[in-house]
Amino acid sequence: MRAALWAVIEKTLGRAENYDENGWLQIGINGHQPGVGENYISTGSLYLCSVAFLPLGLEESAPFWSLPEKPWTQRACFWLGQDMALDKALK
Repeated sequence: MRAALWAVIEKTLGRAENYDENGWLQIGINGHQPGVGENYISTGSLYLCSVAFLPLGLEESAPFWSLPEKPWTQRACFWLGQDMALDKALK
């Protein structure tokens, strides 16, 4: 999960094209893409993405940070062609 989350953070927050001339996030996934936004999305809605930073509040010893990195499901299956068990909800 950690690797997948970091990949999303880099793509959605790391490019200059994701911000307007005043430094505000723009609607889009990877750059300014207003066509992918729903009609209820506004600039304020974009900052809900800040929940991606919640893991920063976890201790270093938490499994999220301490487990070894491995490819997330979509990367392993789609990009690397690996077979693996389906993801399941946590109990």
